Amino acid sequence: MTGSGFGNSWSADRLFAGPGETRERLRRIDWAATPLGPVETWSVELRAAIRTVLPSEVPMLLWWGPELVQIFNDAYTRVLGAKYPAAIGEPGAQCWAEIWDEVGPLAEQVMSGGAATYTENQPLYLLRHGYLEETYWTFSYSPVQDEDGKVAGVFVATTDVTATVLGERRLETLRQLGTVSTAGGDDPLVDACRAVVRVLGASGQDVPLAAIYLRREVAGGSGDDAADDLVLVGAAGVDDDGEFRPARIPATDVTSRRVQAPGESFEPAGSKAVTEVRLCPLIVTGHAEPVGVLVLGISPYRAFDDAYRGFAELVTAKVSTLISDALAYEFERDRAAALAELDAAKTRFFQNVSHEFRTPLTLLLGPLETLRERTGDELPADQRDAIAAAYRAAVRLQQLVDDLLDLSKAEAGQLLPRPEPTDVGRLTAECVSMFDSAAVQAGLALRADIDEGAGPVEVDREMWVKIVLNLVSNAVKYTRSGSVSVALRQDAGRLVLSVTDTGVGIPAEERERVFDRFYRVEAGGSGGVGIGLSLVADFAAALGGSVELDSAPGRGSTFTVRVPRVPAPDGVTPRADDRPVGAVTSFGDIDQREPSAEVAPSTEPGADRRRILLVEDHPDLRAYLTRLLQEQGWDVDAVADAESALKRVAVRTPHLVLSDVMLPGRDGIDFLRELRSEQSTARLPVVLLTARAGTESTIDGLNHGADDYKLASYSQNRNVKLREIAAEVVANFTAGTDRE
Repeated sequence: MTGSGFGNSWSADRLFAGPGETRERLRRIDWAATPLGPVETWSVELRAAIRTVLPSEVPMLLWWGPELVQIFNDAYTRVLGAKYPAAIGEPGAQCWAEIWDEVGPLAEQVMSGGAATYTENQPLYLLRHGYLEETYWTFSYSPVQDEDGKVAGVFVATTDVTATVLGERRLETLRQLGTVSTAGGDDPLVDACRAVVRVLGASGQDVPLAAIYLRREVAGGSGDDAADDLVLVGAAGVDDDGEFRPARIPATDVTSRRVQAPGESFEPAGSKAVTEVRLCPLIVTGHAEPVGVLVLGISPYRAFDDAYRGFAELVTAKVSTLISDALAYEFERDRAAALAELDAAKTRFFQNVSHEFRTPLTLLLGPLETLRERTGDELPADQRDAIAAAYRAAVRLQQLVDDLLDLSKAEAGQLLPRPEPTDVGRLTAECVSMFDSAAVQAGLALRADIDEGAGPVEVDREMWVKIVLNLVSNAVKYTRSGSVSVALRQDAGRLVLSVTDTGVGIPAEERERVFDRFYRVEAGGSGGVGIGLSLVADFAAALGGSVELDSAPGRGSTFTVRVPRVPAPDGVTPRADDRPVGAVTSFGDIDQREPSAEVAPSTEPGADRRRILLVEDHPDLRAYLTRLLQEQGWDVDAVADAESALKRVAVRTPHLVLSDVMLPGRDGIDFLRELRSEQSTARLPVVLLTARAGTESTIDGLNHGADDYKLASYSQNRNVKLREIAAEVVANFTAGTDRE
């Protein structure tokens, strides 16, 4: 390797002259004992390469000769770690034995005359600090030729990119933690914790094992023993039979600390033994003590340096935030569930109140209606007036009961429309006509402008009628003089109902609140509980529409309801009732019209009287129903409870059973279920009778095999009167098969 023209003029002191520890050590090496031989014999090309490497601030290495003997600069000593200074003059394969399978072939490729190589972000596990260290490098191997043009060495320029690669990888882990959702599922807290350990488990190089322990009371545990135990809720990176995962660990110390286990190890699946973990306390706002601990395994291939510690702290902060969010979500979910239960309880309460109110109302309205129907001089005028007043008051009370029930359904999301073919124009006009007398008495002009092309349509009749009645009643109530105008038209596929009055108007500060629950505008001086307009908004929304208000003090108000117009199918005739407002609530402040005549009782001598079993616990109502049914030609066997009824059926089978739903002991549904379970009574006609309003109750009864389900009410304009039930019983079952 002697270079021509240099001879002995190039000594080690001259070639390696200059400051720095590495140059000093290069000068003291006995190069004659290395494959390169004495410095004086080195070629011009070798010396030139050395003069390029040594001054550079970038880590540079020169491999020379077949053995790839190493010469490097000061900057490269950081790459070597504990391999320095022994690496000076050492063959590459000997110095880098742990990675030679990766880098050796690249060097041999260049030495054999191949092209230069460039490698980015190459993972290399270096044994330079007493352990196998995970590192990443970007480097190039360039050939250095001798005077004959042959490759004599390899010039290596390298950059340590470990911090960049680890930083990006850890940042991605933090990003993935940020995508963990705390919403949904039966147990959001546990689900979130398990999602966290799945994310951490996917980052096995930084977190070879992970586990989350929560205090038992936070995790939803129960029991009195060891109440401060931490319960495992999720783990990753540990074999199923590993001893690392006890069901519980004592919560005596959840401060961040290092745990080493000389002689034993935690074995993450597919990795080198983990001998170090960190216990990181999970701090959550609102809790005086940590709610749990995050166990993070430390990679055996990385030192727990400041960057690693910062990553662990960020992971802990993320997990703490997720747990805080999950606890907050659970709190809000439980709060929402509690509110929903309150709403459900309120609905049940209103339904029960409806039942309790309807029974005495039944006993009030039935006799009152009978008295009102008397004509001539059968009753003195003052008594007729008193009866009329009592009847109106009772009807008004029933309206309030029905409104409260509608309100409870609306708040519980149970206000479901039941559309049917309806001549909506005629129905609207007849609703308005109910106020003719009231308008005349108030000195108001009541007008109705109905677009004949508006119907027939598919609409919930009861909801539509309640909308019209509430709006017109409200207009009449708050209009001292002038007029109330009702218009119905179709516009762009929608039904548009507007009610305009020349009343007192509504101030701007109150307009936004008129549809609120229980809010009353005081300007008119009229009574009410403030739910009529609220229900109008609810009914309009249930029909897929909306209600708007245009008003100002002194110029009256216009309420406009817009709902989708769904044409009735061709060939379907809209239902026509004897009273077009048939099954809706009367308004107490509307002048009550004379009811239609009762159905004549079928009590002719010799008539084929049928037997009916009546089951009703209320004695007054039982007696009243008995009288009505007897007037219709039935032999009535009346009992107060289901057990007595079953005994009567066992002795003598009736033609028909008419039973209340709410009975002491066994209720009507259970009684019906018992009848249907016996072959002898499986086909016995059963009609359930109740004062409890609600579609759910009807569906429940029919699902259990009732032939019919009747809502008992004496309201002139609401549901089916008991006397009409009696008439329907006769009509539906007189022709039935004799079951004697």
